[in-house]
Amino acid sequence: MIRAGGGEDFLEDLFEEVPPGFLDNMWDLKGLRLFEEDITFPAVDNFEAIDFSYGHFTHCKFKNAAFNCHFAFAKLYNCEFIDCFFNFNSFYGSNIEKAKFVNCDFIQYSIFTNCNFSEVQFTNCFVPDNIFIDCKFDEATQVSDPIEKPIHKAAQSFSFDNKKLASVFRGLKQAYAEGGVTEQSRSYYFRQMQAVTRHNTAKRFQKLLGYFWEVIAGYGVKPLRALIAMCCVFALGLVLFCAKVGFSDGFLLTSGALFTFGARAELLQDLSIFYKVIFVFCAFSGIFLVAVLVTVLANRWLRER
Repeated sequence: MIRAGGGEDFLEDLFEEVPPGFLDNMWDLKGLRLFEEDITFPAVDNFEAIDFSYGHFTHCKFKNAAFNCHFAFAKLYNCEFIDCFFNFNSFYGSNIEKAKFVNCDFIQYSIFTNCNFSEVQFTNCFVPDNIFIDCKFDEATQVSDPIEKPIHKAAQSFSFDNKKLASVFRGLKQAYAEGGVTEQSRSYYFRQMQAVTRHNTAKRFQKLLGYFWEVIAGYGVKPLRALIAMCCVFALGLVLFCAKVGFSDGFLLTSGALFTFGARAELLQDLSIFYKVIFVFCAFSGIFLVAVLVTVLANRWLRER
């Protein structure tokens, strides 16, 4: 019956005419095992409210299937879901290994909860919100960015809201963190904060502050940005002071200001207020940026250890 396309309530007639003793109800396919099935489904409801809990799907390929199902503690190994439609579909406590979800739509509360992913790929999928709750990803699991419009005609009324982008990246960050994949977790944390700044911050001052922390420190995960900011301040002071007092004294004066050891500070007595302001600016920037650099380095290198 599944090979023939399933269908809406496709077990109803079977259950009402001759109730199979091994099924609890017309939606019960718990423990079903599918092996090496390659099925292209018709464009109708294929699995409505079917319970696939404890099922084992191995080396299977499903094309154009519509899932409105529950997968609790199921196991999927080396399966492909191509052009599939997930609507009010839930995976709970499932193990998903070497699976591919290609050109799939996840609509209306289609979520994965407490699932383990190993070498899984999500490619060109419509994901309107965070669909990964308390999941664990390994380093080989890859999720492409959500597309803006669903692929299936039945979901064309939906569209991606950029305000949900931070939530999507937060779920990915947490999943990689649970799997101990710290580099991917940091990357998605950075993208999450980028999305918050661009799409979820209404006040102009807070938005500007978000951009500032992005440039200066990469939201606490990119120490190289703080180092580059220090180099820019040093270059500014060096150009200005060298033009006025020469390279040797200008170099020492800028270094003394930025790193607060005050080398050749006596030269300021003969300089205008403009250069004194630049000196103070370099000194303040040095204190601030060194503190930022140390904090970001500690956050990046020591936090997970």
